[in-house]
Amino acid sequence: MGKKILVLITIIIFIFLLLVYNKANTAFYPYVRDLGKLKLVESVKDFKTAESDHFILKYSPQDEKYVPLVLHIAEKHFKGVTEDLGYVPRKKVLIIMYSDADKMNRDFSLAKGSNAIGLYLNGVISIQSPSLWIDDYKVLPKVFEKEGPIVHEFAHFIVDEVAKGNYPVWFTEGVALLEEYRENGVSWGEGIEGKPYSLEDLNYRFNELDEVLAYKRSFEIMKAISSKYGMESIREILRLLGEGLSLDASFRKVTGDDLKSFVDAIS
Repeated sequence: MGKKILVLITIIIFIFLLLVYNKANTAFYPYVRDLGKLKLVESVKDFKTAESDHFILKYSPQDEKYVPLVLHIAEKHFKGVTEDLGYVPRKKVLIIMYSDADKMNRDFSLAKGSNAIGLYLNGVISIQSPSLWIDDYKVLPKVFEKEGPIVHEFAHFIVDEVAKGNYPVWFTEGVALLEEYRENGVSWGEGIEGKPYSLEDLNYRFNELDEVLAYKRSFEIMKAISSKYGMESIREILRLLGEGLSLDASFRKVTGDDLKSFVDAIS
């Protein structure tokens, strides 16, 4: 009996310390993120600036002709994404448009030669100029809206704001892909076959997995959650993550279900 009690007490203390640690992390995270944001802002201090109702856009002079398009697309999807995820930013969201992909990679700490058309880091959205990845100017506005990074990276911004950095990579990618689907009808990885990754794979080996299949699985999970429990469940999970709960605990508290069992049941 004595050993069982000792084990129980040890488990309780471990859970308590974990909760305290998570709450401390989420409490200090916004300050750490803001310091990182200052560095990014400094890196583009010579860029020009334009503003809309909810966004600030920093850009190079050669990209001035794209400014109205970028701000229009951002504003067009602002209401849908914020309503879906249950959060309206208190300040205007900063977007940096780069005409130099290598500078974007350096500023956002990516290896030279990386080719992401959009990134999110430390409260800042970065995008490549449409001129770097869309060749046909006639279809540029349509392609930029449907295939571009605005909705995806704005969703990352909101997840990070609400959850205060307390989430696995697959979760925020899944939410961002879900918003692309809801806003633009884009189904990530549609028609691509592959064995579905487990929750353990996504949690602990995400960056080692096949990128397309890992993103597809993340999208499938978030889409399944929204279909079964509604977008309100995702909003509540985000809120609980921001309070320091783990994703497993948040999911169970909101849905009454076990996340691993739920994921395993998705074919």
